[in-house]
Amino acid sequence: MLATIIETTQQSIQALDEQLLLLVNGSPAWAADGMWWASQTAVWIPLYIALMLWVVRASWRVAAGTKAVNYARLVLGSVLVLAATFGASDAISSRVLKPGFERLRPSHAPALQGQLYHASRVTTSGETELYRGGRYGFVSSHAANTFGLAAAFTLLMGRARWLWAWAAFVTWTRLYLGVHYPTDVLFGAILGIGCAAALRTLHLRIQPAILSLRKSN
Repeated sequence: MLATIIETTQQSIQALDEQLLLLVNGSPAWAADGMWWASQTAVWIPLYIALMLWVVRASWRVAAGTKAVNYARLVLGSVLVLAATFGASDAISSRVLKPGFERLRPSHAPALQGQLYHASRVTTSGETELYRGGRYGFVSSHAANTFGLAAAFTLLMGRARWLWAWAAFVTWTRLYLGVHYPTDVLFGAILGIGCAAALRTLHLRIQPAILSLRKSN
């Protein structure tokens, strides 16, 4: 009985996932080039660097007037929260959940073949092919990483509405390109936010002890 209920629920979620994806995939058509560009991780490296520098600057202000060693530790701790959030969300999504659940991306799902828009790209050999991503897609690493950074930055700085909008936009590109289901990006976002919250909580608990190490020597 329970197994039947679970199976029926999974089928219902899958059907809803497919319907929502077909609704937003490749629409509007004029945004195709921009969506492909925004989906590339390398494009956002300058933003990641800017966020790190912003955290360093804010930490310096907080630590103004304190001992240099405390300043260095305060800055390092804040930067590590950002970096560790990105690393943890990416590792868990890519190396644990995707191979663990083995849920096919919609771009590899037989039932959706011929129904989705996929961007064309030129390979290193000069051939043109459709971008379909890796074989498995649960959960979305793009969603986990971007929402993780938005959450970590908010927890550290206390303000980042624009960063949440950026995370949502990058996540949307994955649906547009047909390489993730809505639930892939939803649970990816939850994973990223969870990693940020856990690491920030750990940071707040150990930070006082770390900053007081010199005083006890």
